[in-house]
Amino acid sequence: MYSLLAVFGMLFASCSQEEIVSTSGTGSNDGMVRLSVNVSDEALVTRASQSLDVEGYVMRCICQAVNAEGTLIEGFNEIVAVTDGKASFEFEAPEGAANYLFWADYVEGSDIEASKSALYNATSLLEVKYNLNKNVKLFNNPAADAFCAVASAANIGGSITLKRPFSRIAIKASDLEKLGLTGLDIITPSINAMQGYSVLNQTASAAVTLQLNINETLNVSTGDLAFYCYVFPVNSTVTKNTNIKFTSASDEIGKSISITAAEMQEKASSSNNAVYLTPDEDNPVQPGDETIKVDIIIDNEYTGEEGGTEEPGTDPTPSTELAVGDYINTNGEKVATAEEAIAVVFALGGQNDNSTYAEGKTVEAYAMSLNKATNRNRVDTYTDLGLAVTDDAANAYAGLAFSTAIETALGTASDATAYQMFNSFFNNSLVEATASENLSEWYIPSLAQLQAALATTNADLIAALKAAYTGNYYCASSTVTAEGLQGIIYNITDGTSGSPETIGTGASAVVFPVVTIFE
Repeated sequence: MYSLLAVFGMLFASCSQEEIVSTSGTGSNDGMVRLSVNVSDEALVTRASQSLDVEGYVMRCICQAVNAEGTLIEGFNEIVAVTDGKASFEFEAPEGAANYLFWADYVEGSDIEASKSALYNATSLLEVKYNLNKNVKLFNNPAADAFCAVASAANIGGSITLKRPFSRIAIKASDLEKLGLTGLDIITPSINAMQGYSVLNQTASAAVTLQLNINETLNVSTGDLAFYCYVFPVNSTVTKNTNIKFTSASDEIGKSISITAAEMQEKASSSNNAVYLTPDEDNPVQPGDETIKVDIIIDNEYTGEEGGTEEPGTDPTPSTELAVGDYINTNGEKVATAEEAIAVVFALGGQNDNSTYAEGKTVEAYAMSLNKATNRNRVDTYTDLGLAVTDDAANAYAGLAFSTAIETALGTASDATAYQMFNSFFNNSLVEATASENLSEWYIPSLAQLQAALATTNADLIAALKAAYTGNYYCASSTVTAEGLQGIIYNITDGTSGSPETIGTGASAVVFPVVTIFE
């Protein structure tokens, strides 16, 4: 059997034509949330049908809600049909809703409630899975597409844009000959990818193999793409290689494209990517070649295939709208990778926060640093500082205000060094001070902010938290109750966090600072 060493070509793409955009409002006195969902008609350049319609399927849109801790609110699950690119929601706002989650996908047949006929199990939008991970319908099928978004309950008005949570892995029909696949019209894919996708955190949690059922056959597509499928963002959980085998009735051995787990982790690690397996133009396939080399192609101006494809429309300008799990750089701008970033977004604006920011500033989001600001230091007898009890009940996200109060109290101490952890943070921080007008200063998070940040399943943030100390440790907050300073024990083995606890005066803790991002 021939083996094609597949190195990816990747094109970054953001949806435009088939983003799902919603506008919303609430009744003035009736406590109802009303949402109109529609699909933009701009730049219909890449889906042959020029619409979201897929023959044999209907499109549904699901809305669920989570509380401030990121837990689904039980009993709230709204499902509406997307018809001619439009849909409407009207519901009573559930008590305790902090964020709304949206997911739009396809259901085979005509009943949007027939969840078993959907390609995805969206019972929980915190853990979306493939409904049929062994099924031919996951491949070369525009109905395998889906869109999602998260919106703050406090800022539900305005527009909400649903985007693909996937990377699309594809082989262009025009590349078949150069890849030595001419005449091989039967495909047997074995795609090692991820599922358990959280719309809230934009990460997937479990490995899965996408393949055909016994006796199913997948043929090379007659469109511009010979093969394509959609995969959730891949991380180190995937350890098996991917294999895409091409055969024919007269050649049952055929050839295979092998994609290593490391390549999947590198090139399919984020959403809304177009990832292509392309031939190496400098080393064309020769008769008898057993190894076919391919190139990496990155085109940031991707707007769809020439002449139209099965892929929904895209916009060459990536979205700058922040979402939980996004990376931000020193300018408070959304970036693609942790290498470019200083922090990870853990919550959007609209939270209860009475912190004093510069005049005219509106909070867009909150993010936690990818680096600790202090080593594990003693909190010492901080009770001597006379710290006031913080008003978390009314202003749970006022970490900057709480942190500023601690800094002020420390400034009155005769010897600030006697309070090792606070002194390290305010006077000898390990993180560089922010310098952008789009960002606040770094501060010690409130307890609610700390809980939300530790619950964010961003792999790079988890790695940073695990590496902060050699054993389990207290992560400090700026919240002060009648019992004292509050913190959370972080487990470095499994990356989990415990319930809030009072940090004793003889204990030690680490500070992972947070920053407020402005619109």
